[in-house]
Amino acid sequence: MTGATRATEETRTLTRSDAEDFLYHEAELLDGFQLDRWLELFTDDAVYWVPARHDEADPQRHVSLIYDDRGRIEERIWRLTVGPAHAQIPPSVTRRLITNVRVSGAEHGPVVRSNFAIFEVRKGAQRAFAGEYEHSLVPHGAGWRIRRRTARLVNCEAPIFNLTFLV
Repeated sequence: MTGATRATEETRTLTRSDAEDFLYHEAELLDGFQLDRWLELFTDDAVYWVPARHDEADPQRHVSLIYDDRGRIEERIWRLTVGPAHAQIPPSVTRRLITNVRVSGAEHGPVVRSNFAIFEVRKGAQRAFAGEYEHSLVPHGAGWRIRRRTARLVNCEAPIFNLTFLV
């Protein structure tokens, strides 16, 4: 990558409309169980975090429901698509709704916050999850990649049985 290209990428802004399109695409990949394509949205140093408490700010110092680096994300996808994910036999069917998308600037790229609702159906039972996503994005070619993805569940402090699909 040339210096001029790098400078252009570093100063590129993300509009709310583009952020919405990105989040809708991500939701479509997850709900369509296109997990290999979802993984392509992440940087090599990506982090995927689901805090276990509302007031957690540092996954290194608190217990998390999920705290994955890129390698653990790949392992999680392998288990869900190829490996022995017995808790997902049969697999969950999900549908995500994304709302209230907000974009703010940050030193290392844009931060996109949004509200979500996920409906899961498995073995004839339906569950609902709601919360707030926070995506830290970095420019990548003509698009964006996820450096950090946090999903703060509204019910994170309640018992959550068998959270084996991707939030």
